[in-house]
Amino acid sequence: MTRVGRRLTPAEREEILARATSGDSITAIGVRYGVTRQAIRGLLRRNGVPPRRAGTLTDAQRSEVVRRFLGGASLSQIAADFGVTAPSVRGLVLRRGIQIRSVSEGLRHDAFDSFEPDTCYWIGFLFADGCVSYRPGHIPQISVGLAERDRDHLVALRSYLGCDNSISRTSPTHGSCQFSVRSHRLADRLVELGRYKQAIDERLVASRDFWRGVVDGDGSLGIYRRPAPSTRSFAQFRVVGRRHVLDAFVAFLENEGITGLSVRPHRSIFTVGTTCGPAERIAALLYAGAATALARKAETAARMIGRQREGA
Repeated sequence: MTRVGRRLTPAEREEILARATSGDSITAIGVRYGVTRQAIRGLLRRNGVPPRRAGTLTDAQRSEVVRRFLGGASLSQIAADFGVTAPSVRGLVLRRGIQIRSVSEGLRHDAFDSFEPDTCYWIGFLFADGCVSYRPGHIPQISVGLAERDRDHLVALRSYLGCDNSISRTSPTHGSCQFSVRSHRLADRLVELGRYKQAIDERLVASRDFWRGVVDGDGSLGIYRRPAPSTRSFAQFRVVGRRHVLDAFVAFLENEGITGLSVRPHRSIFTVGTTCGPAERIAALLYAGAATALARKAETAARMIGRQREGA
């Protein structure tokens, strides 16, 4: 992560100068030490060290580029790490006789056609955190961004969709990453099921997997300590979103025997929240025995479920 204003130690400055002298790119050095390219460039200029000319790689770096590509890294990611362009990396790989298959090859355009548990989950997740965009003359795009700490979840989504599209770092400063695919069928299906409509398909509304996906995208679960002098803790659940989505969620909970919740305004959107026993029951309803979930929220849900069982 790039940290604005971070001060380098004298030892780090010496290491940076040595790396630049040996041919490392400004981009790669900045990522390694968590500072901006401008800071690295200024340090080199003050010490009379010329930055590596863009687009040039040493023999060792060319070999490393090929090794990383064969290991599964994307052209764009390799290019960013070595401070060159993606076309130059593509050319190098092709000159080595390595076949480059389309990143969208294998993409399951029918991935959202069924209402299987995994399908409902990913639809719910994209309803919450995803964006479907249409541009004249272009194939519709589905994109989703997460914090870098949740990168593995985008890897899981990519695996579910069956493609090799890259997961890019969109903001080193804020530690975020993004994944996107292009497909008429996938985009149209999400819209058809209610992504931007005022009504969600009833088969999704009745699915706990769909709602787990929504909560993984726009919800929070936690166990917090009560104010002193109490030494006890309490569970909390909350999800935000558009009014009609949360109305459907409350109806789903009521159908499952969890009553008393209401949709309330929250800044420009709405929220549903609760604590203690009801929060634990929601965690159990959505996450108990679930095969697909955001890891850190599933871990918190497991602790909440454990509290519920201890209190039963």
